[in-house]
Amino acid sequence: MNISILGTGFMGRKHKAILEQISNVRINAEIDSHSEPNSDIHFQSLEYFLEEKLETDLVVVATPNYLHFQHTKILLENGYNVLIEKPFVFNLEQAYVLRETALQNDCRVFLVMQNRFSSVTLFLSELVESKKLGKIYNIQLNAFWNRGEQYYIKDSWKGKKNMDGGILYTQFSHLLDLLCCVFKDDFAVLFRDLTSFRNFNISEIEDTALLVLQGKTGTKVSVNFTTSVFEKNQETSLNIIAEKGTLKISGQYFNEITFQHIADCPEKFEIPSTSNEENLKEMYLEIFKSLRGEKNNAILLKDGLGLVDLLEKIYS
Repeated sequence: MNISILGTGFMGRKHKAILEQISNVRINAEIDSHSEPNSDIHFQSLEYFLEEKLETDLVVVATPNYLHFQHTKILLENGYNVLIEKPFVFNLEQAYVLRETALQNDCRVFLVMQNRFSSVTLFLSELVESKKLGKIYNIQLNAFWNRGEQYYIKDSWKGKKNMDGGILYTQFSHLLDLLCCVFKDDFAVLFRDLTSFRNFNISEIEDTALLVLQGKTGTKVSVNFTTSVFEKNQETSLNIIAEKGTLKISGQYFNEITFQHIADCPEKFEIPSTSNEENLKEMYLEIFKSLRGEKNNAILLKDGLGLVDLLEKIYS
């Protein structure tokens, strides 16, 4: 597989490190304005890369958030399959444009939603699909994290409303995606409060979100996210209160069952720990299966539309 990486900042370097661990993968282009000139694989702009007409199986878009849609559309128009970092779009209109552009050019759009391959997500999906919990009454999702002043200073676009998107598009998008992909419900927004307690005179976006959602099944969801925690992350936790049981998952890596009482399940479940790097690697392996025409579980653009719809409802 020949892979090109557009954007060689923090996320681009992370993708490169994962790809270097996978056999039969060659990084044939790194595209960034800070790339070395006069190098065989380094291109200082997307335009220079496109002029070369390199044969590549996949382009990873890891540029700043506000450029994801624009760069992906250009790549699709030039016949490239694309993997987009989060947030892949800011609204459904952009998603539909990319879907149509991909269709017209016989290309595929994949999404970086590696947490769908995490042991927690797979465990919860099996638990919900098997109906062991019965009707789900209430879900509580908490994430109390820290993002200090340096986080916003190091990249000038971070914290800018039209360039960053907001904490639900970035830090907490994976947790909202968990609601969409595990519980497979269409959630309405009953209440929302988006607040900034610490903007450091830099950020234009919220650092705290309080939400109440309701699914068409009647399930109520309360969400409490913040990046204003003092100095270091505190917790990520999920509580499920259901007809046939109660479950809480928490822990530093969101992989520990800290409470379980489920009918016909006397023994406590154990969730094997998988790292973010392992989840990313699994994500790539599924994408490569898709590109080879094999049976796969790759995450395509259509699989992320529910999340975009929910985000649009929250921010509208």
